[in-house]
Amino acid sequence: MRTLLTLFFITLVKTTIAQPLQLDMDVFTQRRQAFMAQMQPGAVAILPCKPVYTRNLDVEYVYRQESNFYYLSGFEEPESLLFLNPAAPKHKFVMFLRKRNRRRETYDGQRAGVEGAMSTFRADTAYYVDDFERELFRHMRYDRPVYFTFGINPKYDDLIKTGLVDRRSRGNWAVIDPAPILSGMRLLKNTGDWQMGFRKAIDISGQAFIEALKCIETGRYEYEIQAVFEYVYRKNRSPRNGYPCIVGSGPNSTILHYNQNTRKMRDGEMVLMDCGAEYGLYSADISRSVPVNGKFTRAQRDIYEIVLAAQEAAIKMVRPGIRKDELDKAIDAILGQGLVELGFIRDPKDFKMFSLHGYAHWLGLEVHDVGAYTRNGESVMLQPGMCFTIEPGLYVRADVFDKMAERGYSTAEIATIQKKLKNYMDIGVRIEDDILVTENGHENLSKAVPKKINDLEELMSRTGITDMVSQ
Repeated sequence: MRTLLTLFFITLVKTTIAQPLQLDMDVFTQRRQAFMAQMQPGAVAILPCKPVYTRNLDVEYVYRQESNFYYLSGFEEPESLLFLNPAAPKHKFVMFLRKRNRRRETYDGQRAGVEGAMSTFRADTAYYVDDFERELFRHMRYDRPVYFTFGINPKYDDLIKTGLVDRRSRGNWAVIDPAPILSGMRLLKNTGDWQMGFRKAIDISGQAFIEALKCIETGRYEYEIQAVFEYVYRKNRSPRNGYPCIVGSGPNSTILHYNQNTRKMRDGEMVLMDCGAEYGLYSADISRSVPVNGKFTRAQRDIYEIVLAAQEAAIKMVRPGIRKDELDKAIDAILGQGLVELGFIRDPKDFKMFSLHGYAHWLGLEVHDVGAYTRNGESVMLQPGMCFTIEPGLYVRADVFDKMAERGYSTAEIATIQKKLKNYMDIGVRIEDDILVTENGHENLSKAVPKKINDLEELMSRTGITDMVSQ
């Protein structure tokens, strides 16, 4: 029985591995048009791809395209560039890419070639990447501004520097970073983002959390829970994680970006999971924290309820026109008051000794996506289309007593608090959801994942897929 189920499990993974997302090229055409409309008159834009990185010897890391490059093209092959020239009468969108190569395609997979660049990806014309330098200067005048981001691909950094920046004596090129324009566009999500996979990434991640929660039990290893997440991702055609899975139990639950995931989970501990799938290059980002044995202790419940109250209060506030830092202030107040009532701190302002990070970040093609958080010295005002996490957390770590001493707590005060914290040590709780600002308020895109204590305990009592495989 065990052998048959194991074979079934493995076969299911193989037969449902990710297939290419069906791209709507109208979405990318509209994005290019919107970007070019914001460029300076007469300017051109050059967007390089990410390079391929070697993992070891002749093995490469799995390739993932640069986000702005993909955002404007939908093209995922390495060794490629985009050239945008809004003033051109015919060839406004030019692609440079690898030659077709039968031998390399036998090893690495099919390449689009110049024909595919034009027929599938709607380039007005296309060239081989080896011809980029020659074609670039054929299209350039000495006074044209050039949009280009340094630091993405060293090969093209060198070309732009030597070919344009260092030749200023012969011309008047201005090199401008396109990131502010593209960041502003990517900050406000629209139909194209949802159509190209953003909501799907979050839905897949939610399904993975539900399955993972059913598989947590005393004696299992953190990596077993990671395996459940990644199985559900692949089963639902997510080709990779949005970021490394964080599955931290016991003391590891208080390490913010812990991802070794090698520890055996023990009875009476909390386990914190911060995981997200990628789909269509969009990333989800969800966190839940639960007891390993499926039942909250009084101490675990105390911490959890403070964090949950803070998160729910902030989510309810989300609507267009509210400043983002108002959410932070609401969370601060609830965390601080909750810790004072537990006797952990003497002043609500001291809550930061137990809360180690910010509460929100933009979400999209990057897990920590692009976009400004302040404008003219003030916190950004929320607008429809913005998507971000809300993720308060509290972490009871042994180093908190050193922090108390630094803040002027007396030896006697610290000794009293140490006694109170005895049953709370190594409890880490983070609760994180993905929130969209709508025209009239907000939508919690990850609401399918339970977070009420009773709901979590009920879900964790169910049979999970790991139980089926191990029978």
